[in-house]
Amino acid sequence: MAGETPSESRAVANGADDSAVSVECVRPPPAVRRRVTLGASFFRLRWRVAAHAGDSGDNAPLSRQPEPALELVWIPISVFAALMQAIRTAAQKTLNQRMSTMGTTYVRSFAGLPFLVVFLVAVLGIEGGAAPDWQPAFFLLAAAGALTQVVATALLIKLFTLKTFAVGSMLIKSDILMTALIGTLWFSEDLSPLGWLALLVVLAGVLFLLGARFGPRAIAPGEESVGGLLRGRATRVALGCALMFSFSYLFVREATLAIGPGTFLWRGGWTVVTVTGMQVVALGAWLLVTEPRVFTQLWPNRGLVGFIGLTSALGSIGWFTAFALENASYVRAVAQVEAVFTILISWFYFRESVRRMELVGIVTMIVGVLMFRLVD
Repeated sequence: MAGETPSESRAVANGADDSAVSVECVRPPPAVRRRVTLGASFFRLRWRVAAHAGDSGDNAPLSRQPEPALELVWIPISVFAALMQAIRTAAQKTLNQRMSTMGTTYVRSFAGLPFLVVFLVAVLGIEGGAAPDWQPAFFLLAAAGALTQVVATALLIKLFTLKTFAVGSMLIKSDILMTALIGTLWFSEDLSPLGWLALLVVLAGVLFLLGARFGPRAIAPGEESVGGLLRGRATRVALGCALMFSFSYLFVREATLAIGPGTFLWRGGWTVVTVTGMQVVALGAWLLVTEPRVFTQLWPNRGLVGFIGLTSALGSIGWFTAFALENASYVRAVAQVEAVFTILISWFYFRESVRRMELVGIVTMIVGVLMFRLVD
């Protein structure tokens, strides 16, 4: 299969449960069936994605040896996506001064969808290919990914209004470990020992950055005890946000596998357009009822709206194509370089000083990202 990587072939999960429900996604001529198990204990959903042989139609191994450059291409793609996300977030903060929070959130999907459609058309024009078979398993995963991402975004917006936002910001970074643990237990994530080590090194770098950025200010003296903060509303919102983001990454990753055989650009392109389209329709309908004024604010802010749409689309293209190539846990770990970009933007644009511990965090994070080059 063109664009296949070893990580995709690792998506095979052993074990069988006769009570589970299987959905066959078979396109002739079949070659190798890959079983992806979602939840041995509570998801009870399995599907098989048929992999195709070459032009000859003969059976072929699922994991062909990819081009050497393609094995690690997900790393620069993830870094690029993180950069686009940092730029988009900065632009959204400006737009949020003119529009409501949910309206600003909707702009990301609404203005980004046309760019995503252009990307998909370009992929089909260059690589060829047609529409997928639209199997139920793919739609279920895409819808789950779209829903959990919207819920996570809503929780993140809610966190902005709480006094202990600094503590919440640190707890949200637990999504790195949540994605790895949940993905290993109930999804098709398969992390090597070196992959776990690289992930933990990146997490350590994130903690250094957060510690330098917030420090003792994260817990104001005399306001609330550490135990109170850990049991407080901000903690629950932050952990819920991290959990929803983790599920969204994993559902999207599985969707790119369940959509069927094709290159990583084809699978990523169709998945990102489908997920974003679902968000545009669902969130748009909700805003039409609750905040119809949002739609009248789009044209007066068309310049900023278009910029947010473009950077959001570029970032989404990066995330979804990276998920089509590699484990969601690895992609999200590398994506933490977004914090580095945020600091650099603050340094160059806002002329803020960079603390020594932030430099330590940046170096630690870069070391962790480079370690992924050695992961099998």
